[in-house]
Amino acid sequence: MKKTIALFALVLCILSGLVSGSLALYTKEVDIADTGSIIAKRFVLTAAKSDGYQMNVKIAPGETVKAAFTVSNSNGSYVSEVDMDLEIEVTIGAAEGKTAIPYISAKLLDAGNREIEAADVRISEGEGTIRLFVDRAFIANAESTLTYRIALTWAPHDNDIDYEGPGYGNMFSVKVTGTQSV
Repeated sequence: MKKTIALFALVLCILSGLVSGSLALYTKEVDIADTGSIIAKRFVLTAAKSDGYQMNVKIAPGETVKAAFTVSNSNGSYVSEVDMDLEIEVTIGAAEGKTAIPYISAKLLDAGNREIEAADVRISEGEGTIRLFVDRAFIANAESTLTYRIALTWAPHDNDIDYEGPGYGNMFSVKVTGTQSV
């Protein structure tokens, strides 16, 4: 009986080896010689003041003062590699240590000195904001510079003399936000 069990175990081992060998699948692993990689695209936005964008420019009733600024999608040899939307916000208010001249109004102009009708102008009593959203202002890999002007006008009134001198003045500031177009 021991011999039969030993023989049966031996036959079972041989059969299982033959069956398992015949059911095996081919498997092979191969590596590609070079690796791949990704790098981030450049996102470049610059802004600079230009003609008339300075401190303490004097204005009188009936006059308009213009201040220009530029916005670009390049900086030296780098150009933004993605399409870009722009949001421009001009804030107007009382200059530091002064009272705002209430009759100051403002407009945002393009490079040709034409009023930009799409700009949302909310100026009251010489204070407020101008907002402009420009969809796809810059196209990827195409260097471009846009010029804008802020036009500040003192509309004449009967009591303008009440606002003359160094105690009255308005300031303005510009914030430009670029966002990747999607």
